[in-house]
Amino acid sequence: MGYIVRMPKLGVEMEVGEVVAWHADEGDEVEEGDVVAEIESEKSVAEVAAREDGVLRGIYLDVNDEAPPGSAMGIVAGPDEDVAALEAELDADVTDDATDEPDDGETPDASADDPASAVSRVADDDTDSRTASGDVKATPKAKKTARERGVDLATVTGTGPEGGITSDDVLDAAADAGGAATRTVREERELSRMRSTIAERLGESYRDAVHVTVDREVDVEPAFDAKDAAGVSLTDVFLRAVSETLADHPAFNATYDAETETHTLYEEQNVGVAVDLDDGLVTPVVPDVGSKSAAELSAARGRATDRVLDGEYTSDDLSGGTFTVSNLGVFGSDSFTPVINPPEVAILGVNRVTERPVQVENGIAFRRHVTFSLSFDHRVVDGADAAKFLTTLDEYLADAPSLVA
Repeated sequence: MGYIVRMPKLGVEMEVGEVVAWHADEGDEVEEGDVVAEIESEKSVAEVAAREDGVLRGIYLDVNDEAPPGSAMGIVAGPDEDVAALEAELDADVTDDATDEPDDGETPDASADDPASAVSRVADDDTDSRTASGDVKATPKAKKTARERGVDLATVTGTGPEGGITSDDVLDAAADAGGAATRTVREERELSRMRSTIAERLGESYRDAVHVTVDREVDVEPAFDAKDAAGVSLTDVFLRAVSETLADHPAFNATYDAETETHTLYEEQNVGVAVDLDDGLVTPVVPDVGSKSAAELSAARGRATDRVLDGEYTSDDLSGGTFTVSNLGVFGSDSFTPVINPPEVAILGVNRVTERPVQVENGIAFRRHVTFSLSFDHRVVDGADAAKFLTTLDEYLADAPSLVA
């Protein structure tokens, strides 16, 4: 029985997917379970497998084509099977989605039939068309030059046909301005799909959550001792201390639903650990941190990080988090304001290790310190709660060797 291969939905926030590869050509035989295509959405890449044996009878989305979840990608059916009904279903999908016709009573675009409203085209020294906006007429090249040089076109005298402003007019105006700052465009970049998703989620986080950040400097000499003794990384020691701290302050190991005004606390500590990629941060989740020894935690975090760096992670690797840790200390930060990963209610920022003298029993000693930056949603928890959280974290790190024993 033939079927339509449709764009899968990789998560509740997925709006569109992009075909990144086809592993079968039209007319190729496929068996149940064979990977026929790969798609990418937001931060995830997923494989699309054949549901049954058959032939890839048609491909409707080429590589780099984008479509929302549920859209038809192709048809798999028997080599001689009649696929007219499936093709009719595709036609119905297209008909249902069509929205190009104007509503009754909608005013048509005047420029379609009114020559007076159309953009006039004239030849000038920039070989570009002139466009009119109020009393200011300028070629596209002149407008681009004005943006780059920071020139207000309303102040420029045009020497082109019908008084139109040319790029030379803009350059002359910029020169006449003397000390006026110039802006030469070096490069214009469109946001990648990942960067666009990050921008959307960060915007959502700042619009919805009431961000407050509390900082605390902590002596981490015991953490270095624990790291060396257990053969794990400093991050793993921090995660063990974070786990114990979350157990003492469960209000931070939680999510918040603004629509239902529900603050949900969780038993498992599923901690997201941010990983830096070229396009931005990706946060794979290390599940149930509290149940793991330091060695087990190190191994689990390493596997999650490797999947992200190798590009082999899926939406499952990024789901189910209850708290997040973001380490900018490797880039030399002294403090920062981490942005909460919704619907979580808090995120802990880790800054660089610094060494400073402190007074000890026998005089002065140089000890290493780290500043931790805790951002939290003030709708759910208060500043005093955050201060207590960091105090508890400090206490656990002071006894770090016992955490990893």
